[in-house]
Amino acid sequence: MITHIVLDMGGVLVELQWQQRMERLLQRSLPMDQLHHLWVTALSTVDFESGRTDFDQFAQAFLQEFALDSTSDQLKAEFLEIVQGPLPNCETMLATLQSSYHLSLLSNTNVAHYEKLRRHYDFFDYFDQLFLSYELGMMKPSPTIFEHVITALGTTPEKVAFFDDGARNVEAARGLGLQAHRVDGPEEILAIATCFSQP
Repeated sequence: MITHIVLDMGGVLVELQWQQRMERLLQRSLPMDQLHHLWVTALSTVDFESGRTDFDQFAQAFLQEFALDSTSDQLKAEFLEIVQGPLPNCETMLATLQSSYHLSLLSNTNVAHYEKLRRHYDFFDYFDQLFLSYELGMMKPSPTIFEHVITALGTTPEKVAFFDDGARNVEAARGLGLQAHRVDGPEEILAIATCFSQP
């Protein structure tokens, strides 16, 4: 029986202009899988999304790591536009699930993107708990972050449903016993959740 639902943010609840903006930042076009690999392995981004650097330090490190000729301000402005607003039906889905489940957010994110979204949107208010990589100092798909979430929730893995758009994150969660699903938006989440046994 599922009692807790844990949701990713980017690409699941919030629209991302990830590929377009990353290509502009890097000043070159690359296949999506190569772009993603660069993102998750770049020291500058890993440090930023693990909370080890601030926005200014990240911008300088990113410019140096990829030998870019942009200014720090140009990079920061473009970077902020990677995250857009909530996807259609996001808040309707959250309100529906909130009535039956303990809701948590688990996101690889950074202080700049989080604060931008927090200033403009209210969907964070639907969550009972927020697990943000830059505050925790760890990132998905590390098993450690999922173990932390389970412990903090005070529950067991089989009672947790996890939704993410990243296959590696879903596989890592399943490896620890969570009921994990790869999804691309609120409608898919709600369709799957309606099949759960109610707590």
